[in-house]
Amino acid sequence: MTAAEPAIEATAGPARRERRVRRGVIVGVAIGAVYAVWLLFVPPSGNFPLNDDWAYAWSVRRLLDTGQLRISEWSAVTSVFPVYWGALFCRAAGSFSFAALRWSTLMMSVLGCLGVYDFLRECGLPVRSACLGAVAVAANPIYLYLSYTFMSDVFYFAPMVVSLSLYTRGVRRHSARALLLGSVTAGVAYLARQLAITLPLAVALVLLLRDRRIRWQPVIQATLVPFGVFLWHTLWLKYSHGVPWGFELNAVHNSVAGLLQPRKPLEIVWRLLVSMAYMGLFTLPVLAALVASRRQESDRLPRLTKSFGSWFVVLTAFVAVSVWVTHGPMPYLGNVINRAGMGPINLQGPKPLVTPTWVFWLVTAFAPLAGAAQATLWTDAVIRFRKPDAAQLLTIASILMAALTALIVVLWDEYLIVFLPAGLYLALRLRPITRGGMLAGACVCALMLTYGCREMADYMAWNSARWVAGRGLVAQGVQPDAIDGGFEWAGWYEFESALPAAIASGKGGDLFAWTRVNPHGFQLAFAPIAGDVTLGSVPYRGSLLDPGGHIYILKVPK
Repeated sequence: MTAAEPAIEATAGPARRERRVRRGVIVGVAIGAVYAVWLLFVPPSGNFPLNDDWAYAWSVRRLLDTGQLRISEWSAVTSVFPVYWGALFCRAAGSFSFAALRWSTLMMSVLGCLGVYDFLRECGLPVRSACLGAVAVAANPIYLYLSYTFMSDVFYFAPMVVSLSLYTRGVRRHSARALLLGSVTAGVAYLARQLAITLPLAVALVLLLRDRRIRWQPVIQATLVPFGVFLWHTLWLKYSHGVPWGFELNAVHNSVAGLLQPRKPLEIVWRLLVSMAYMGLFTLPVLAALVASRRQESDRLPRLTKSFGSWFVVLTAFVAVSVWVTHGPMPYLGNVINRAGMGPINLQGPKPLVTPTWVFWLVTAFAPLAGAAQATLWTDAVIRFRKPDAAQLLTIASILMAALTALIVVLWDEYLIVFLPAGLYLALRLRPITRGGMLAGACVCALMLTYGCREMADYMAWNSARWVAGRGLVAQGVQPDAIDGGFEWAGWYEFESALPAAIASGKGGDLFAWTRVNPHGFQLAFAPIAGDVTLGSVPYRGSLLDPGGHIYILKVPK
């Protein structure tokens, strides 16, 4: 060693840290810019529930009022972690509110995007590729929607991706500390959704394949905490809390009944094909960046060409048949992205459209091409899952999560978001992203963000108008359970009293029987309804050239 070498080594550490800080700032600015657009066009205000987050919000309010943890009978997921997280934000805000809960989800959403960046970097991707992957998640319309609700999806996604990153680090570097931290975050993820039980199982299989024998120490380090959490939660439900009605009916009884149906194999094939089409669209920013970076060589592309052609033919036929059967373009999965707007549309009457139909036709035309690209990458990863690389843990975890997802009675589009980090990595590892590729990916992200913000602003606007209209009736002396204000209104005001009545009348096996227990003398709708008396209306309009509309207040004749 020369005299100059120690000086070089001494300066290498600070220089490396400085580069990391600079890269972290760039990534933070990129992700922060997306969230700034969210908050500018879609303020997270409004004291009202969205979708079925009323059930989890009920648990938060119960915890704040009594100090006791009670999971709503509607819940089919663990939801322990989100309840405590949301309660912290409500405490900070001074009282319970849906706006505080919305902010709590947004904060977790940011952590999820940062986790995706760290995960992709841990998988060996360059900073530019990892940054594009994280921004692609933030720009995803479904991720945007979920970030404005208090549902469990984001609360599972964030610790899941952090756990995968730590597990990957532990396996690659033989780090006991990383495996233990990964197990802790997997335990946190389980307290949001039971799906997290797949994470320790996946890393245990990876360790077994790596060592070709059972080495108990790393397996215990990686699995002890989540399996302990699983055991505690199971015993707590059985002997203390009680199994929620929604979990027992929907996640157990209905799922098992559906699994025994003769058409289940055909349904699984349909789910596979539609999932590939959606995953292709979810990863479109990355796919566009790869095409724009085609000057960079990749040794993986030649062997993928034949598989891509086969998948393209299959998905083209699938989309064509779907268009013929449904008489329209995508989306073919429901809940978040719908032709009539973002989120569930659960009021009567035609809702004014925000996005023109030709946009959905354009997306449908791209779906077979983008879906074939994703399907090809997943096929290659599954075939080579025994190869000890960064994709091994991802592939095994995704297969296990897909197996559990196949048991779910209804496949909603939001359930596919958990596969997004893996889909992004499988694409981004093909070749480095050039500056031109980053520009192409950023343009696609901007288009997705524009669509998401425009639809989400409309969704928040009409929901706000709905609750203004309903609370206006309540202020005039009308009982809340006498108003048909849609699913969220019924969940918040009727569920706790209506469910026991539905069960007592022998309708406990009907998931939505409780919504029909109380007679409704009033209802809210997007348009006047023949036979009802129109009492008034509340106008609404979102940002970004939203056409807007009215929520009509109607009296139902006796």
